[in-house]
This record gives sequence, C-alpha cells and structure tokens, in this order.
Amino acid sequence: MRKLKYEYKLTAMYSKPITEHRFLFRFLPVDTVRQKIEENQIFIANCHKYDIIKDRFGNELISGNIRMQHARFDLTMTGSVITGIDIYEEKADNGLLCDIYRCQTALTEPGEELDRLGKSLCLSRFGSTYEKALYLTKNLFDMIKYDPSSTIAGDSAEQAMKKGGGVCQDFAHIMLSLLRSEGISARYAAGMLYGEGSSHAWTEVLCRGYWYGFDPTNRKIVNDEYIRVSCGRDSSDCLLITGTMNGEAKQTQSEYTKVK
Repeated sequence: MRKLKYEYKLTAMYSKPITEHRFLFRFLPVDTVRQKIEENQIFIANCHKYDIIKDRFGNELISGNIRMQHARFDLTMTGSVITGIDIYEEKADNGLLCDIYRCQTALTEPGEELDRLGKSLCLSRFGSTYEKALYLTKNLFDMIKYDPSSTIAGDSAEQAMKKGGGVCQDFAHIMLSLLRSEGISARYAAGMLYGEGSSHAWTEVLCRGYWYGFDPTNRKIVNDEYIRVSCGRDSSDCLLITGTMNGEAKQTQSEYTKVK
C-alpha cells in the first residue's frame, strides 16, 4: 500500500464568450477495493454550487452551471488516496452490466486489421481469461507503436491499427476489442498514474468474478501507482467534460496532472 497525493487541473477555452454553461465533469476518484479516497478538494472558477451525481457505470460526476458570461473554464482538484489495498479493483456484482462489457462499441468494433491480429494471436491457447489479459498486457506494445501523432481523439481501435500507432486510449481500445472478440467482459478505465503529467487509460477485465486492471501501454498490472477515476464501455463513457451552453464557440482544452 502507498499514499498518493494528486493535483489535477483542467482548462477549457472558448473562442467566444458563453453563458448558461451546464457541465458534467467525469474525473472524480472513488473508493474501490483497491483504493480509498482520504481527501478531495475541488475548486471551479465562477461556479459557487455544484452537485455530485452518479452515472450508470458507478462513476461520480460533478454537475454544475455557470450562468455568467465567460470565455474559459477552470477546475482544480487536489487530494490523497491510499492505493494498493488489494490486487483487484472491485467485485463484479451487476450481471447485466458485465454482459454489456462483452459487447463491441463503435470505438472497439474490429475490422480487417484487428481480425487479422486476433487470429495471429491465437488467444484460445491460453487456459484462463487472466492469462489472455496478461499476455496482451505484456505484448501489445511490441505490436503497435506508441505515437501521439498517429491518432486523434475519437479514433477507433481499428483506425489506430491502420495508422500503426497511438496513445494509451488506443492501446486500451485495441485490448478491449481483442478480449471482447473472445467473449470476455472488459471495460475502459481512466485515471491518473504516478509520474505522468496527464490523465491515463487502461483496461479492466472480469476474471473469476472480480475486475482486474491491466495497462498495455506500460506492460503492467494495475498496482499502487494508479488512481482510478472512471470506467465505461470505451473512452466516450469517460469523457472529461461535456455539457451545453448559450453561444456559438469552439472549445479547446488542456489538462495537467501531478501524482506523487
């Protein structure tokens, strides 16, 4: 076990001033079997009241409204988490939701490239789900180049394969696609990782009734260096911020993460 302290900052810039900005922010650490939240402080500029709600995947979201005119959104979150309490994230209690995680999505649906990769891997030779997930965790990095310039947000696993590279989000989507093609329940996980300066993504796999985390980008089983904040069918269920606003403006955003 270890105690991790974190600082997270999100800034969204708008090309023109907006008003009545209703937003949902999806990046709150929550208690699981593997981690326990000790402290969490939230500051949102120009937002004096917000609510904490839950979505159908169990993620906690900040729901708020900034009525005054503004051209940027600033959120800062700091806190501490005890991690590495156990080796798995949580027990799988919801059978229906586990079934949903066996289904491909628009971001994980395999095409020719992923079908070809899946056949070449012959995952059926492994005797257990855990062994299949561990093999992908240790070997995907040798099959796909880590290249931040290859893909853009919203690219699918198949698109990343065609481009020959990607980032943590793409590695997680590819692993999800390969596992779901084997009939295995697997979900996308987002969070923070010790030593990285931005949010991170990995894959959680249902093994023996429990959800275990696997990080193919770093060839590691999720351990006490990770803070998990959200999960879903793919990255679209874990978008950092969504919402509505009055005004026609283009949005750009940046984030900063520090875990020590």
